[in-house]
Amino acid sequence: MGPSMLGVVPVDDEDDTNIIMDSLRAVGLVRRRVDRPIVGRKAYVRWWERIRAIIVLAALVVGLGIALAAVVGITVLGLGFLLERAIS
Repeated sequence: MGPSMLGVVPVDDEDDTNIIMDSLRAVGLVRRRVDRPIVGRKAYVRWWERIRAIIVLAALVVGLGIALAAVVGITVLGLGFLLERAIS
């Protein structure tokens, strides 16, 4: 299935400043040309991408830790309440 079958037309838009093409691109009917990836010895991760990854990983770990602590806390409190009700 090529891009033309999906209704997406690749366009080389180096000198394109047309508002109609920008609108079609925003809707998703026209694609921008994607540069080829860098491979081999010249391929490396930029320093700011590493820092961003560390920040996102730390945020995920902290967020999941808080969520897990909340679930455990609510479970312990609920079971304690049910135990008090069963005893009395």
